[in-house]
Amino acid sequence: MNLRVAVDASNLARDRRGMGRHVRGVVYRLFDLGIEPLLVVSSRDAAEELRAERPGIEVATLDDARRRAFDAAWYPWNGMRFQVRAPALVTVHDLFAFDAAHRSPIARWREQRPIARAMRHAAQIATVSAYSAARVAARFGRDATVVPPVLEPMWQPVPAQRLERAVLFVAGPEPRKNARFLIHCMREAFPANDVMLVVAGTLGSEDARALESSGILHDRIAPNDEALREWYARVAVVAVPSLAEGFGLGALEAMACGAAVIASNATALPEACDGAALLAPPDDALAWSGALRMAIDDERTRADLQRRSLARAARVDRDAAARVTAELLRRCAESAR
Repeated sequence: MNLRVAVDASNLARDRRGMGRHVRGVVYRLFDLGIEPLLVVSSRDAAEELRAERPGIEVATLDDARRRAFDAAWYPWNGMRFQVRAPALVTVHDLFAFDAAHRSPIARWREQRPIARAMRHAAQIATVSAYSAARVAARFGRDATVVPPVLEPMWQPVPAQRLERAVLFVAGPEPRKNARFLIHCMREAFPANDVMLVVAGTLGSEDARALESSGILHDRIAPNDEALREWYARVAVVAVPSLAEGFGLGALEAMACGAAVIASNATALPEACDGAALLAPPDDALAWSGALRMAIDDERTRADLQRRSLARAARVDRDAAARVTAELLRRCAESAR
């Protein structure tokens, strides 16, 4: 018999980054694994948006979902922000809300409370890396099952015109993405200013000002996934200098497209890269500048990194996330019997 599972889909329509990619990649595969998901959203407008994205999917508002009974519930957004009548699986992607707590007490409470609630009430905890599982155990004393993020089939090499002297940085507004550090390293590595930094996505306001005042050759782009895949195939190097990542899905997506990757050696990034990237400390400008120069100027190094990237991506079981999530949901359902 198929399991009826309520899924917190509150961010599904708008989140196109790491968490959103993971949830989208799992939830639509659950049908093939004996799971019937009901996507729970906050409003009728959000429900219509998801129905347009995935015709035939069952979507309900929270008020409607609370009147129903389910075999299990899945909360995939780093905590529990509501509850329905079912034993819960909660996916905790990271503990940055605690490890880099917001200075505002209200914002800190808003970010930490859903995770703390999950640790009290969830029947099962999932996370995306061994690093994050260790952090959950250390802070909350709970075991978490590692469910690696989804690597979608679209992330693969595509034909593209090469830009041999370009570095791609997939940005985010969070300080942990370490944008200003990378800008500084680009200036140090290439004093002739003959290598372009291509910034994809959103920079925080201070990072944007630092980029504009840096004097380095740069371009800013806002690509969709198909265009980002082409950029991964075009540039000489993809740089991931993050201070912290719960996994580092962007590095793995770049590798799957055949990109040479330089990444931070912090938190979960070594796990995500699995020996296929040049790694350097995210606060060591000398090491990063040297790695950037090596990857740009040494064709043999760059070609070796590209081969290692493809080999790393080939080792990924792209169906594992949905399969393990389905098994954890079954365990939740069994815990209530």
